[in-house]
Amino acid sequence: MSSSKVKRPILAVIVILVVAVAAIGIYFATQTTPSAPVSSTTAASTSSAAALPTTLTVDEPIIVSSMDPGTVFDNSGLEVAQNTNLPLTFCANTACSELVPVLASSWTSSPDGMTYTFLLRKGVYYSNGDPFNAYVVWWNIYRNMIINQGADFIFYFYFTTNGVTAADVNALNNPQNMPDSNLLKVMMNPQNSVTVLNESAVQFHLTSPPFVPFLTTINTCPWCFIDPYVVEQNGGLVPNTPNSYMATNGTNVGNGPYISQVYFPGQYDVLIANPNYWAQNLTGSDTNFILQPAKIPKVIINYKTDELTRSLDLQNGVAQASVISFDDIKKVQAACQNCVVPDIGPSGTIEWVAINTLRAPLDNVLLRRAIVAGVNVTQIRQIVYSGYGVPVVGPNLVGFQYYDNSIQPPDYNVTLAKQLLAEAGYPDGKGLPPLNYYFSTSTYQALIGQVIKANLAEVGVTVNLRETSQAEMNVIQSIPGQNSTAPDMWSTQLTYYPDFSGYEIIVDNRFNVFGNVHNDTIYNLVLKSNAELDPAARARDISQITQLTQQSASMIWLGQDLDTYDTGAGVGPVLFNKCLAGMWYNTAMNGITFNSVYYACSP
Repeated sequence: MSSSKVKRPILAVIVILVVAVAAIGIYFATQTTPSAPVSSTTAASTSSAAALPTTLTVDEPIIVSSMDPGTVFDNSGLEVAQNTNLPLTFCANTACSELVPVLASSWTSSPDGMTYTFLLRKGVYYSNGDPFNAYVVWWNIYRNMIINQGADFIFYFYFTTNGVTAADVNALNNPQNMPDSNLLKVMMNPQNSVTVLNESAVQFHLTSPPFVPFLTTINTCPWCFIDPYVVEQNGGLVPNTPNSYMATNGTNVGNGPYISQVYFPGQYDVLIANPNYWAQNLTGSDTNFILQPAKIPKVIINYKTDELTRSLDLQNGVAQASVISFDDIKKVQAACQNCVVPDIGPSGTIEWVAINTLRAPLDNVLLRRAIVAGVNVTQIRQIVYSGYGVPVVGPNLVGFQYYDNSIQPPDYNVTLAKQLLAEAGYPDGKGLPPLNYYFSTSTYQALIGQVIKANLAEVGVTVNLRETSQAEMNVIQSIPGQNSTAPDMWSTQLTYYPDFSGYEIIVDNRFNVFGNVHNDTIYNLVLKSNAELDPAARARDISQITQLTQQSASMIWLGQDLDTYDTGAGVGPVLFNKCLAGMWYNTAMNGITFNSVYYACSP
């Protein structure tokens, strides 16, 4: 992660983001690969297509922050954005080491990693008929940088706005999405970060040093491209300001398999199959798994924060899919005999407990190591996560490139914890003030806190549990650790794009996300790793970052979520009615790819 040229907004909200890990997985035995779905041989074979439901209802726990694909940062909103507006490319495997073409048809990169050239598909258009082209790509990237909202900081890793003004961007304002001669000169300026070569080709010029993971970052929003004319006809763009119209209506027009028919803020969104989907007639090598048209005409997404309501909706058939809390999953499975949790493997969500290293008494590394040794993480995964978690040593994730399996998590060791506590100057906890542990309102988060409190009491450490709202947690966890109001410890999670650079923001407060750590050696290694063109050298850098982070005892890695979608990040897995089939999971998708879902029988 290169240092930004501008001050980025605090991104504590990113803890509910997304881009996920795990391979494009098999959900049911009805599909062998995501690019070649296999028809179900279940009850669907004896039912006519007309008898099958035409609506899918899903309950999700996170209320959408925005329907603008250029500003949304939460899992639920990103799910809608990605189902309605497509990226240039998409990850083809777990580690995102290969890409498939989506809006781009091909791409090349320079040997020094500083220049990327994309040729775009022709014949792509939005649901309202407006065309997609290179001018649209240029407009979207500069628009996102200039409005500079939470999700847009990624562009400042490798681009600048030099040479382009808000007035330039607002000048693209016609349904043909074609610039006039003056704007075309700006767009074709080879000195700018984004250069239009022609209507179907665009070139990206990265700032120095190179950002090696660039291609991995462009497979999800805000690298999905909205129709400029829609925005310009509804307020255009204002620097450092979100567009209020787009916040509610930003997915009503799109170039993906679905569009939003109606969004009622805070309650629900209705997606309908894009009636003018440009990719619906593609065949053979022209298409791929991400481009397939919708099979279910309507998807109703309910945003229900109450865990019990989501469970009952699924059991009673009100919803055919629902995000269920980790600690509640076994009970709901027992009550809902027709429900299944797809076996998709490790997800892109890592969960941990942050320890404030920047203020006494936890600035004492021996005390932090005592705490790490005194917490039974295996017990937490078994009891709290109901087995839906796998061991991980962050900040990299299992399944990603450069994950070092040789680095093992520290053991739970009460004897060692007591010894380290004495060496830190607090024998049996004497003289150590109570530590405040913060967590967001959730039954499973409360259980984590209870286990940690009980574990640490065994070694003499007193923990006070502080429950707060998710919105307040987003603020609390970004408070600089030196501040008197910063928490001693807190529980959180992160989902982001499938590369180490998406998770390195955990390890130092200079990335403007989490406030509890500050280490020059680790920070500089992070910057070095992102500019390292030699994969072997980058792997060594990332392993060293992992080891140094573990030695700092600044995080207790609780685990990597298992069998979960990004829509349930920090909540739990999604249960589906057994009649739903065809779904797959991909590292680059935030939530469910609804165009892959179909009914194999009537629920």
